[in-house]
Amino acid sequence: MIWQIDLLILTLIVICGFCTIVVKDLLGAAVIFGAYSFLMCLLWTEMGAVDVAFTEASVGAGVSTVLFFAAVHRTTRHVKMKPSGRLMGKTIGLAAAGLMGCVLLYATTDFPSWADPNSPASTHVSPRYITGTIPDTSVPNMVTSVLADYRGFDTMFETAVILTAGLAVLIILGQTGNRSPLPISRLPQGPITQGYDDTIIRFITRIMTPFLQLFALYVIAHGHHSPGGGFQGGVILGATFILMSISYDLRMVTNRFNERTNLLLANTGLLIYSGIGALCLILGANFLDYSALAKILPGTTTITARSEAMLGVEIGVALAVMAIVILIYNNLVSNGTYENGL
Repeated sequence: MIWQIDLLILTLIVICGFCTIVVKDLLGAAVIFGAYSFLMCLLWTEMGAVDVAFTEASVGAGVSTVLFFAAVHRTTRHVKMKPSGRLMGKTIGLAAAGLMGCVLLYATTDFPSWADPNSPASTHVSPRYITGTIPDTSVPNMVTSVLADYRGFDTMFETAVILTAGLAVLIILGQTGNRSPLPISRLPQGPITQGYDDTIIRFITRIMTPFLQLFALYVIAHGHHSPGGGFQGGVILGATFILMSISYDLRMVTNRFNERTNLLLANTGLLIYSGIGALCLILGANFLDYSALAKILPGTTTITARSEAMLGVEIGVALAVMAIVILIYNNLVSNGTYENGL
């Protein structure tokens, strides 16, 4: 690492953080947040955490920024604050932030010293995963083995959290959007009539989308051998449909991925993940102990079975993430009506 580059990136990150507080234009704040996420991506790359950088680029600088734009599009660019109570609100917020900061600083006293070689993480935790990944799972990417195997419980429930977030957006905007109770017939049908009417953008989008989707499938299938996985690949897949929605029309996506389809895919993805764990239980092992799958997977050992099971888990995560990303965008950009987008 080059410390001058690290210092420059950290300085820009701090500047972006302060700018988001000062800027009153919400659209401008969303743009700054996108720049902030991109800088974090560069910082993680500089630190060698390529998987984290990949996630930050796809989620933080990519989809999250578009979701911010969608929310601003359906609300307002400027926050209107009442003159009365403004000082009191800022005082309470500052006091709460200061109190939480003091609590967090006090908690750091229990942490081991900076770069302490005798800390638990350095003595037995990290070496266990570093030295045991290849013999245990035959997976070169240690990040994938940790996320999908060693701590598979956490990743499964993180997928459930993503599903819950999508359901929350659906419930909230379903009430504010005054939608009809009919899940599919309420969707507008017919030819595409709205959207960003630019022939060049539409042509380039139509040409690029298959390659982007192919890259997303590669990220999913090859995530246990190189940076990537189900989460990043699912976000990229969802982003391709968002790109089509922006370039053409929201109807182009909703006609293919309506509300019922998205919910079905999201639940199917989580069911694949939990189903693999349940299958391990049926075979007499612990939940998500993939080595038990060697009994039913032909030509596999307990080691290679863990590697192949991770691919199944990544596919489930990708399905859930892709469907929820599309579902959240469709509801945010149309205020729950599925009629007009960006």
